[in-house]
Amino acid sequence: MEKKTMGSFLAALRRANGMTQKELAERLNVSDKSVSRWERDDGAPDLALIPVIAEVFGVTCDELLRGERTPPQERTPC
Repeated sequence: MEKKTMGSFLAALRRANGMTQKELAERLNVSDKSVSRWERDDGAPDLALIPVIAEVFGVTCDELLRGERTPPQERTPC
């Protein structure tokens, strides 16, 4: 079973929304290299960016940190 990570989830969300790493980086005011590192799990976004990233992709902070979607009845806002 493949381990679910925030990085792989972030990459999947970005691709599903038709965004490039550069476009996401511009929305977050970070470099595209940072986004690349996050997606490879070589680092993680600053904690202050978690709610912003969650809002961009329409997921909860908890889903983003867990690296997977949760059923609607179990979701809690950031």
